[in-house]
Amino acid sequence: MSTEENKAVVRRFIEAYNNRDAIVLSEVLVPDAAQRYMEIYIPRNSATWADERFEITSVLAEDDWVCVRLTHTGRHVGEYRGIPPTGKTITSAGCLFCRVVANRIVEHSPVWDDLGQLTKLGATIMPPASAAK
Repeated sequence: MSTEENKAVVRRFIEAYNNRDAIVLSEVLVPDAAQRYMEIYIPRNSATWADERFEITSVLAEDDWVCVRLTHTGRHVGEYRGIPPTGKTITSAGCLFCRVVANRIVEHSPVWDDLGQLTKLGATIMPPASAAK
């Protein structure tokens, strides 16, 4: 497959995630990943982030690897990493690295600004007691 075809698969994946489209997710992900998205990730994230969306801001590809830079937006309506719902709409950034084989994402790894998300929700980050000396 060409890098352009691989990029199109990843774009379809992001669009399918945003639309909660199980049919397309099953077409672009390997079966076990599609199942995890429908049974775990989407229900969990929907309970945490109302109006959740990912927007692709840039795409890089080489061979079977595609990296998308993403902006995530959602309103915090459920507990997130111990933080009770704040009702705040926040935007954060991250990247998703995907390996595409035969029109399916067979491997993917996110890199996300978790600290940025937490601080936007009002979390305070404390150094460990041993570092505070």
